[in-house]
Amino acid sequence: MPRQLPPQFGASPGDWLLHVAGNIVGILVILVVVAGARARQYSAPAAIVDPEEATALSTTLREAEAIEADAQHISRQMAALDAEAAQRYAERSALQALMSAAERELAERRGALDADAQRQYDLQRSTALARLESVMKVKSAYATAHMPDSPKPAAKPSAYAKPAPAPAKRDDDAQAKQAADAKASAEAAKKQTEARERLEKARADAEAKAEAKKKEEASERLEKARAEAEQRQSEAKEAKAKAEAEAAEAKEEAARKEAEAKAAASAPKYTQFIAEHTVQPGDNLSFISERYYGTQANFRIIYEANREVIGDNMSLIRPGQLLKIPKL
Repeated sequence: MPRQLPPQFGASPGDWLLHVAGNIVGILVILVVVAGARARQYSAPAAIVDPEEATALSTTLREAEAIEADAQHISRQMAALDAEAAQRYAERSALQALMSAAERELAERRGALDADAQRQYDLQRSTALARLESVMKVKSAYATAHMPDSPKPAAKPSAYAKPAPAPAKRDDDAQAKQAADAKASAEAAKKQTEARERLEKARADAEAKAEAKKKEEASERLEKARAEAEQRQSEAKEAKAKAEAEAAEAKEEAARKEAEAKAAASAPKYTQFIAEHTVQPGDNLSFISERYYGTQANFRIIYEANREVIGDNMSLIRPGQLLKIPKL
């Protein structure tokens, strides 16, 4: 009965060869058992008369023993092949578990990135997967090309046993084609990897140029802003100096006007007079104003014209003082 692979594992080229070798060995074991059974039918004849027949039976027994020994050897090799296949299945299962855990971890890390970082991460991951796929194809092709042939027991011809069918011969053309396909796949993967590396390099160069351009533009903007700030500072200094000069001029002008005002205040207000009056007992400024102006309302004019003579109190005038009566 043909040996079946466990359904959870894929069939690689090495596993397929193991499967074919197992089927061939199984057929050989069945043939050996049949030949041994037929040989045992003649192991104890009732009476052996013909010496040639006895010799043939002896030869058949020896051939059966040799076939049984070959069958045991083949069984041991089959056990070793089964152990190797189980080891490969276990390694593949462990590798799949590790890859699943790695995929989950990578998905969690990718989810924590922003959009640009996710695109960069996806590109790096695709490149790494392509490289890994190329390496796996090369290893698979190498293992297929260097797979040893299945052991073939050398059975001696027997007069009583049917000739065993010749084991299937490996198709050298198919193997050569498979090796050529593997080589072409490896070359294609290598070219694809090189193309991706060139793309990555070109992208890195473009990003470096863009970054350098950004830095240059930022430096230019900084220099321009610095020049504008210096120009504004210079203009501010000029404006301050101008304002200070204008303030100094305004201060000088105010001082000049104040001096003129003081000079005008200190200068005599009245320069023309119509008469001089000598104060008599009982005189006051109102009576003197009514005498010379016809009204008492101009007594303050007489006081202002004679402040130095009268003093600060206009109500106190003394007899004998000489007062000047200004012209209106």
